[in-house]
Amino acid sequence: MRAHHLLELGEQYADLLAALDRGEALRRALALLAEGSEVAWTARPDADGVLTLDQVTGDRSGVLRALRVPAGTGLTGKVFQAGHAGWVDDYFGSQEITHDFDRHIATESVRRVLAVPLLLRDGESLGVLALGPREAGTFGDRDIEHASAVAAQAALAVSVAERARLSREVAVHEERRRMAADLHDSVGALLFAIGSGMADLAEATKADPDLRARLDRLRSQAAEATTALRDSLRTLRSSPAALALGVALRADCAAFADRTGLPAELVILDEDPPELAPSRSDVLLTAVREALLNVEKHARAGAVTVSVHRRDPWLTVAVHDDGVGLPPDHTPGLGLTSTGEALARLGGSVRVVADPDGGTIWRARLPC
Repeated sequence: MRAHHLLELGEQYADLLAALDRGEALRRALALLAEGSEVAWTARPDADGVLTLDQVTGDRSGVLRALRVPAGTGLTGKVFQAGHAGWVDDYFGSQEITHDFDRHIATESVRRVLAVPLLLRDGESLGVLALGPREAGTFGDRDIEHASAVAAQAALAVSVAERARLSREVAVHEERRRMAADLHDSVGALLFAIGSGMADLAEATKADPDLRARLDRLRSQAAEATTALRDSLRTLRSSPAALALGVALRADCAAFADRTGLPAELVILDEDPPELAPSRSDVLLTAVREALLNVEKHARAGAVTVSVHRRDPWLTVAVHDDGVGLPPDHTPGLGLTSTGEALARLGGSVRVVADPDGGTIWRARLPC
């Protein structure tokens, strides 16, 4: 009996975690929707209404993962734009949808697709839930009703998860601000008092060069501790979004260094870390990763620096390498072109120029 109760408790705990985690909620929705050899996915919109397939199940090739779908294109984009369920029983022969993604659908051997919007009660759309069977057939009323019911549950779960996430972020941010204030008032004041006291002692011991030298070293160490504390306080006071961008860029630099063996340093040139909305941050991070990949493939560099600078209304990120520079006949590749287009849709831009001192500078600007 106890084991049975513990099993029930474990299931309830798993349900609670799913309700507080957006990704887990959507994974469960896809599991309810897809059976056997079917493919299913969820698509999430960014600030410009461009969808990204962020959860995919049942796929074989990976071509659907992170696929970007402009509103109105394919069945997924059409359903997002229309705000109601849609389906095609013959995907490749349908005249009701655009065929921008025929290659992706064919790679997965999908024959037909059913898509439903993830709608909140107030009509706000969180994206699209879609099902792609590999067998020929037709969608019936029960299929549509089932998919719509799963989508309604998923939209509610995502809404709850987002509210829980925001509540957690606010609580953590407030606690961090409280800790920063306490450290400033206690440790900061103590370090200032230590530095002042040693300065007075140094003045009083001019006749003893050895003692004065030791006091100077201690004063220098206290100054270093004060600088480290100031940096820590600035990080503690940062908003979650600003902190997340800096953490992600630092992780990308570390990943680059691990892959290549080359040093890669992140430099944030502002007192306060820059802050971007998650959808804009995702586009910027994708662009930076593409730039680092180009350095890895072509630059033959010895070191890389990623710098971040904000001057309203612009946030600028630069990737600077000390490699061979740009060839005279340089033309942007597909990756650079696609990231440039993604930034342009958000009002930003990207440029790649040769550094007169050697190497290449990739620079992206985005309104913040």
